[in-house]
Amino acid sequence: METMRRRSDAFANVAKILTAAREVFAKEGAAATLSQVASAAGVANATLYRHFPNRQALAAAVYQEILENEIKPAIMALGEDAPREAFIEALAHLEDVMFEQRPLLSSLEDLAQLTERLIIRDRDDLDQIVSQARARGALRPDLTTEDVAAFVAMVTTGSVAMNQPKSLRRRYLSLMLDAFNPGDALELPQA
Repeated sequence: METMRRRSDAFANVAKILTAAREVFAKEGAAATLSQVASAAGVANATLYRHFPNRQALAAAVYQEILENEIKPAIMALGEDAPREAFIEALAHLEDVMFEQRPLLSSLEDLAQLTERLIIRDRDDLDQIVSQARARGALRPDLTTEDVAAFVAMVTTGSVAMNQPKSLRRRYLSLMLDAFNPGDALELPQA
């Protein structure tokens, strides 16, 4: 019974740390410290470091939580009636979150690769969504699941690297998504 309580406490501490990290880094920017995160989470520094030995590990965990809880559900909605609109909304939300979390996520050395790996982890679901959208004529016929994962990685990396107003980020996102359109699509070069 004691082990289950400790495990429950550990899960609760991780959740508090991740929430605090998002808030502290959004407010304080790159100057935020892990001690500030621990304090905001109401845990000791040792507790934070037990779960996240460094800033990069914390940033990766925050990013994974963002993708799993906020972005993947929107991407999985692509199988619905308006896949382009759903995809634009999902990526626009991801860009907004990434822009807000730039101070923390910029510490990730491999943000693009991490994004691609996390998106492709649910490959079967994503394969089905892409296939259904292609069959309905909503996506170009030569678009692959890997293309979608790489595209999401490019968008997120660009959002972290660039400091542009939301209106421009949305405009560029729409322009990039035109590459997914089936109409007037030229044959893709072989990879």
